[in-house]
Amino acid sequence: MKSPNAKRHAEAQIMQSLLDGLLVEGLLDDLGVTWQAATEADEWLTRSPMFQAHHGHPSQRFWLWRQDPHHSIVMLLQPGIAQAWEKVPQTPVIMRHHERQEWESLDPVSFMRRVFGAVADNDELALGQGQQVFLGALADSLWQAESSVDHRVETRDLSGRGTAEHFAIMEQWASLLDRPYHPTAKAKQGLSEREYRAYMAEFNAPVTLRWVAMVRSQVMTGAGVGEECPAPVQWLAGGETRQALEREMASRGLTRSHVAIPVHPWQYEHALPHWLEAAFAVGDCVSLDTVTEPWLATSSLRSLAPTTASPHFLKLPMAIHSLGASRYLPAVKMFNGDLSARLLHQAREKDARLAEALYLCDEGKWWAYLPQGATLFDEAPRHLSAMVRSYPRALLGDPGVRLVPMATLGTPLPGGEHHVFDDWLAQRGMTASPASVQALFGELCDSFFDINLRMFRLGMLAEVHGQNAVLVFKANRCHGLLLRDHDSLRISVARLEQHGMQDPCYCIKPGHANTLYHDSLEALLFWLQTLAIQVNLRAITDTLADHYALSRHDLWREMAIRLEARIDAIPFDDCDREMLKEQLFEREQWPYKRLIAPIIERAGGPGSMPFDTSLTCNPFARVRRQAHDEAAVGVIEA
Repeated sequence: MKSPNAKRHAEAQIMQSLLDGLLVEGLLDDLGVTWQAATEADEWLTRSPMFQAHHGHPSQRFWLWRQDPHHSIVMLLQPGIAQAWEKVPQTPVIMRHHERQEWESLDPVSFMRRVFGAVADNDELALGQGQQVFLGALADSLWQAESSVDHRVETRDLSGRGTAEHFAIMEQWASLLDRPYHPTAKAKQGLSEREYRAYMAEFNAPVTLRWVAMVRSQVMTGAGVGEECPAPVQWLAGGETRQALEREMASRGLTRSHVAIPVHPWQYEHALPHWLEAAFAVGDCVSLDTVTEPWLATSSLRSLAPTTASPHFLKLPMAIHSLGASRYLPAVKMFNGDLSARLLHQAREKDARLAEALYLCDEGKWWAYLPQGATLFDEAPRHLSAMVRSYPRALLGDPGVRLVPMATLGTPLPGGEHHVFDDWLAQRGMTASPASVQALFGELCDSFFDINLRMFRLGMLAEVHGQNAVLVFKANRCHGLLLRDHDSLRISVARLEQHGMQDPCYCIKPGHANTLYHDSLEALLFWLQTLAIQVNLRAITDTLADHYALSRHDLWREMAIRLEARIDAIPFDDCDREMLKEQLFEREQWPYKRLIAPIIERAGGPGSMPFDTSLTCNPFARVRRQAHDEAAVGVIEA
């Protein structure tokens, strides 16, 4: 029996990201709504208990949509920082029945059905395929988020845990939200409720993998696979279970002809019979019976952590649908990741600060089924592959190190009972005052921006959303950044060449959208503005502001101060420095990654997470303007 509080928390969280996304993408602009100042709205709204505790500021507006002669839909909006308008947090979206003078709260699915014009059950046929896809993902997000919230992650005595155990809990915590500001991020479509609880990180359930032997002549391998350690089992199993697997391979005459790789049990049951039935029928792929040590899911569903004291993690394909895309693991992605890793290591050689503070997971050990005649872009081979992701032993084996995915810092616990900053403040002997929290957030920004801007200066930028970017704390200080998932390193070839590096020659599907190559640093900056700031750091500011009752504007101002200071300190040439300051601080608008409309437009199908670009307000310009206005008011009052 799930807690009603879990349902309320899940609905409120998803409704907030849904409405804010719809507003910033302009998807509600054509409904014919009216806006009323909160101080001048109808009495039934201003006296409503649903809004009474939240409205009253002159800048707020009631958003009213007269959907038909009998119903109106209302919500309360306020000016935002990263977008012009946002729904006031903790407020409902209500529908008023005019004749009965009654109202009811709408959940995210019922609200979107009204936006799509599908109010009654027989309106289903009027829905477009993309609308149906989005509603399905939204519904799955709701029940899955409710299950996760209801379970609760164990966060007691975090300071007493070892480095690897602490890291595992941080991953479970990060999984509770998945991606901030994405209303369907929690949906892992294709999982039953039993499977969801068995395979999501927050439930901390051990996952027993299957093993499949692939014929060696049809296997593509990564840069880290060599004659000394040609098989995944060398890294993934202890001596006894490794010997058991090797005995089975020998008894079935597969030792010389095949190589065994692990397969996620969900993938083995649901995807392989569909995509690779013929390969199993002719013996190119062979199911094995040996069972090895169990694994634990991480914040990325298809990435698994060992339950043994090992630095070797695992990434596997799963043909579920998440974030508007199938979660397979194609060889082309891992091939490009090898090329990116080479550039990242070169960057560490060219910058002393990167050499000491930028850490990289080793992702060069991978195996992918690639049958004769297939290409890197075919569908079926993407479903049978495996990557061993090795974390630096120097980090996992150091009891004084803490590894914290940045997504954890931007994920509020359902009851708001704890934040990682609570532990950091205690370790530093600081009280949880606004000044202390803001100072620690500033230190985090210093480290994060320093590393990313140094990479940017060299012509590259990693995909540093909160799940890929892991903060490294040493001696209670934010020391550096650990990167994983190297296949999405964005580059500017001209700038790489200027610093003695070369085009890695990424493999990109002909006619497919390219997000890796950029013509200039200015174009590359898009990823710092969107993934790094509008998603990653914004989620941290929102969570800190709510947990410690802080001003969001103060945290954004702190971020701006630290960012500008790093731009001044890093040896950019004058032209680059001027470009950065103009783009980041002077422009009225920033680019924005649209997520909702692209999911609807794609209407399902293969490919990575769909997105498009538009514009939104510049958060640094908005907080600077507010500070100027506050100062002007202070002068007048004085």
